This record gives sequence, structure tokens and C-alpha cells, in this order.
Amino acid sequence: MIQINLRLKKNKKAYFAGDFHLGRPDKKSSSIREKKIISWLNHISKDAQEVFLMGDVFDFWFEYRNVIPKENLRFLSTISNMIDSGINFHYFLGNRDMWVLSYFNELGIKVYDNPQKFLLNNKLILVGHGDGIGKGDLGFKFLKLIFKNKICQFLFRWIHPDIGIPLGRFLSGSKRIMNISENAKRNDKRIIHYCNEYRKEENIDTFIFGHSHYKNKKKLSEGCYYFNCGEWMTDSPFLEFDGKNFELKLS
Repeated sequence: MIQINLRLKKNKKAYFAGDFHLGRPDKKSSSIREKKIISWLNHISKDAQEVFLMGDVFDFWFEYRNVIPKENLRFLSTISNMIDSGINFHYFLGNRDMWVLSYFNELGIKVYDNPQKFLLNNKLILVGHGDGIGKGDLGFKFLKLIFKNKICQFLFRWIHPDIGIPLGRFLSGSKRIMNISENAKRNDKRIIHYCNEYRKEENIDTFIFGHSHYKNKKKLSEGCYYFNCGEWMTDSPFLEFDGKNFELKLS
């Protein structure tokens, strides 16, 4: 895995947040959440240098070659303005927003399909969404094989967007939201197990993931920590790095 080196400038910070699930469970609730996310983005813009979006930003995203979903344009416009001001955005595709082509790249967002290693100041960190890694999570692994299949993507693009996008949202919404529950904790333990196995091969200082919907900070060993950034459907957590320390906060 290629390591990406990032160094924060004086008085600048890095922020991590995800699992916004914009579009769920209905337009009204999603619009309220979008405004809250935009407010948070505007707040951090004063000192942000690197912003990491931890996946499942949208509850469903399918990008046709000439069409994108029209909702959440204010959210995307806010990100575009922040990028124009010099703030860098890193987007880790989740299991619900993996069907992307080039739109986010055209906005200036760096997009990652898999966990990525960064040297952030003097911290070696591994960042990813968290779906389909390690042992278990077989359902997401199977779905990812289907969603990443070029033939499946090609066939879906033959469905008119006025049908395909609502259909995708309907199918996406057919599953219940995983909040802080035994299932969420169990999923978080799976990601932590992956991190512990990864540490046997390489000394990582900090692991940062999402997906489980379980906000968490866990010490894995002396000087090594795991963070999960939680979700924004019932809460508004984010992780902040000031150049020396990581801290989970609420918007």
C-alpha cells in the first residue's frame, strides 16, 4: 500500500466524519441533517486543512455518465467552495455510495475505494470506511462483489435515471438503520479485530474507521488507538486532529 504524506500547517487541523446517510429515511429528515452537516462544515472551515469523509455519505448514490442525483447539491456546493478556499477533501467510498465515476474527482475530492495509509504529521494512520474487511461481514462482501461488477453497473445504467435512482433508494431503504445496538457493537469488534491483525504486519499509530455506526475510542496497545467516527442519523460525532492529538467530539 502506497503511503500518502500529509503535514498540517500551523494552527490547521484534520477532521474525520461520515455515515451521514443523506437521503434516509425521508426527504424531510435528510434535509434537516444536511443543514446540520453544512453548518458543521462551515464551522470547521476556519481551521480545517484536511477533511476525511468516512463513507456512506449518501444512503444511495449512483452516478450515470451524464447524470447525478439532484438532492444534496447545497452540501456538495459547500464542499466545492471549501476546496476552492484551499481545504483538501478525502472521500472513502462506503457500501452505500460506491457507485461513482468521475464527478467527485471533478469537484477536487480525492476518492479511495479501500483503506489508505497516511503519515499525518508524525502519526502513521490507516483510514477506511470499514465494510467488508477482516473476518465476517459476508453480506457486505457479497453485495460489494455485485455492486463492483462492471456488467451489473452497465446494465443498471440502461435504466432511466427517473426510475433507476428512486429504485436504488427504495432498495437501500429496505434495510433497517443500524444504530448503537448489539449488532453495531459486534460489527465494530470485527473492524477492531482487523486492526489488531493489521498491527502484526505494520506498526500503525492510529486506525480510523466508520461503517459500524458505533462511536468508539479504544486503546489497542501502548501508543496505538482505534477510533470509529459513528453516524449522523441520531448523533453528530466527528474526530479532530490538531497536529498532536486525536479527539472525538460532537457537533
